Amino acid sequence: MADAWHIVSGGRKWGPLTTTQLRQFARQGMVTPACKVSQGPDGPWVSANLVQGLFPEPVPMATPGNQPIPVAFGVPAIPNDESPSSKDHGERLLWQGRPSQVVNLGTFILCGIFCWLVVPVFVALWRWLEVRCLLYELTNQRFRVTHGVLGRRMDELELYRVKDMVFEQPFFLRLFSLANILIASSDIATPRAAIRALPAEEARQLRETIRGCVESLRDKKRVREVDFQ
Repeated sequence: MADAWHIVSGGRKWGPLTTTQLRQFARQGMVTPACKVSQGPDGPWVSANLVQGLFPEPVPMATPGNQPIPVAFGVPAIPNDESPSSKDHGERLLWQGRPSQVVNLGTFILCGIFCWLVVPVFVALWRWLEVRCLLYELTNQRFRVTHGVLGRRMDELELYRVKDMVFEQPFFLRLFSLANILIASSDIATPRAAIRALPAEEARQLRETIRGCVESLRDKKRVREVDFQ
């Protein structure tokens, strides 16, 4: 698709993104001139500063003849005026991930000490499976949490209902450069949600991604949160 951008930032791939979302991420500083962008999940990848129209003052590359290259490797310029075809009409997966097994470190240590009892070995295995089977997914419309080892359950949160988010880095997680994102919402079924034990830099970027999607959806749906005292 012509309107399906992918970016590489912090060693991770993000996308597909619409032109509108790519512009928004660039305005928020989540996409920098040093990031790599592509219109396909497998490349070719080019520096974001080569995409004409993405940044107010793009940084050009110089050719041997000192001529700037506004667009490279066939990546088109982003139009100044968004056409109707650039609007997002579908749900797109923006990110997915799992918590770090560091959350089980205490359990693993205790089970290792008492492994001669055999039972702790199965306890450790079960805790490992619980984390391994926990999947976070973020689309441009919803946040989903799928969990369960034997049985499976999926909890969903409509992003336009998100009221507040907190970037949390307890001391224990900070030792491993990990962090949590705590989400408060007006959804009756899911008033609280959490994304736990992610790499800190990834968590910061993800929080900004969620924030951008929330604002975009609220504008699109013309929804505003009102708290009654």
